Amino acid sequence: MADWQKTVAGPVILEGVGVFSGKNIRVELWPAQVEAGIVFERSDLKGRPRIKLCPENVVGTEGATVLSDGKNDIFMVEHLLSALHGLGIDNVFVRVYGAELPLLDGSAELYVREIMRVGLKLQPKRKRYIEILRPFEVRNGVGRITFKPASELRLSFHIHFDHPLIRDQKLSLRITPLTYQRELAFARTFGFKEELLRRKERGLLKGGSLQNAIVLDEKGLLNGDGLRTEDEFVRHKALDLLGDLYITGLTFKGEISAEFSGHKLHIEAVKSLLAAPEITRLSDGLPPVALFFFSKVPPGVRPRL
Repeated sequence: MADWQKTVAGPVILEGVGVFSGKNIRVELWPAQVEAGIVFERSDLKGRPRIKLCPENVVGTEGATVLSDGKNDIFMVEHLLSALHGLGIDNVFVRVYGAELPLLDGSAELYVREIMRVGLKLQPKRKRYIEILRPFEVRNGVGRITFKPASELRLSFHIHFDHPLIRDQKLSLRITPLTYQRELAFARTFGFKEELLRRKERGLLKGGSLQNAIVLDEKGLLNGDGLRTEDEFVRHKALDLLGDLYITGLTFKGEISAEFSGHKLHIEAVKSLLAAPEITRLSDGLPPVALFFFSKVPPGVRPRL
């Protein structure tokens, strides 16, 4: 099942507050045809402009990943992309009634829950992967992302914050739909009280609250419900990385390690990797013998697997 393309089996509808605008925003996921990829629509605008998910249409900022066609923007796409990537969804049409996606509870859990409630639909076309053929590294200040060959997708993340609840945290995980749901989807975004207050005063975070983020002061946690795991911080960073890797709409086969990085470096690293010669190749995941077998099948005949 993992090697066949998938879409959602029916419409998925969520509403929530946009962290930047403070407005209530509706987002809808609709089934899409084979090879359609991931397409967003600004359904709140005249003409309903559509933006195809591809590296050329994505910008990484310090606080969010932005989808843009140069005229129309959609902020905060990383958590939805993480859910789509983690669940192995290749084709979906996303209607957004606003300039950003709702932050929901700050994680990808609500996206995953609603998608799985509707279910997934297998499609009669094999998935395509981006295989990493040789080691490749991108640095930006103290941040670093390393790509290495592997037969599956593995993520490693290392963070350090001078705070008693965080300090050094590391995570290494093989990514499958099951491990994504168990290990990453629930992890919430986090921020520090003083920084968040400064942004609110400047009108940059009108919708930020304890309901959609973990908020820390100098000594501890302001959220009354506590942490979901002690290392929820690094797990959310890995959640973000998985979303940012999906700007191609294709899953990687490789081991990807990140240290002290954020959205800006994630997007820069993916674009640099794809621009480097002979570092990656497209594959449908079949071993060479299977590729030979499929190439010999007469037209109109579907082999049994």
